Amino acid sequence: MRCVKARKSVSRELDGRLAPAARAALQEHLRSCASCREWREEQSWLRHLLATPRPCAPRPGFHDAVMARIASAPRRSRFSAFPSPFLRPALLRAAAILAFTVSALFGYILGARLESAEPLSAAAAVGQTLNLNTFADMPGDSFGAVYERLLQGELR
Repeated sequence: MRCVKARKSVSRELDGRLAPAARAALQEHLRSCASCREWREEQSWLRHLLATPRPCAPRPGFHDAVMARIASAPRRSRFSAFPSPFLRPALLRAAAILAFTVSALFGYILGARLESAEPLSAAAAVGQTLNLNTFADMPGDSFGAVYERLLQGELR
């Protein structure tokens, strides 16, 4: 038996879940392995400590020491970013409306400054929109060329 398996068997033995055949193999391993014997003793000691109930009472003066630390702690300021929790939703809505209004005004100003070019013919507008010149240098039987002819109405 190897040490890893022996340590698992020790855990099962301490829990009372080890089969008699495995217990015999474990005892044989423990006779020859001092490290596993020491590990078994430590586990048994820990199990005994955990099973023994101990009273858990704070030392004398513990409560007074905690209260003194609380009293000496720096106080937090009552100032917050928003004056009242009831006003927070209203202020957030107002900020969103203001941001929307500013962006719409900015868009209007930029749109008015852009000079529109002279009106395009319908074919030029379609060509500019669909960017048909992309396929101009492709071979005649390629997908792009066929697609261009289809969009221009040459193919039906």
